[in-house]
Amino acid sequence: MCMIGVLPMVLFSPVLGDWEFYLLLVLYLNKDFLNGQSPLKRLLDTQVQQETDTPANEWQCFLRNTTFITWPLEILAVAITGRRRLGDYVANTQVADVSKSTDSWRKELAAYRVTAYTFYTLIGTRLYSLLLYALFSWLGF
Repeated sequence: MCMIGVLPMVLFSPVLGDWEFYLLLVLYLNKDFLNGQSPLKRLLDTQVQQETDTPANEWQCFLRNTTFITWPLEILAVAITGRRRLGDYVANTQVADVSKSTDSWRKELAAYRVTAYTFYTLIGTRLYSLLLYALFSWLGF
């Protein structure tokens, strides 16, 4: 997913501008917020879960995705462990197969309720974006 999503973001950011890059970054960091499933995970019937086999909360999904910047290490971690990537160790999560949900994402979105984890995720996303902006500015990008 990193190769598909992040590499084009970096390549096209000079053409698109900074704000588009950071918008895509926010979407990428929070792609699993709804019941621990990104759109691709829904198609593949998989879900980001806690160690207790319950869906990961928004904060855990965000933490799991913050390690995208180290994607070569992510690939190495999956190659060594066979299942969990570096972000899974940071967030204490795993990706597991789930049965096909009968609810559509629209129903799940309508049933979604804001929690403290939602606010932690919003604050964390903003801080992470600012840190990346500072890093890229310091590197001259």
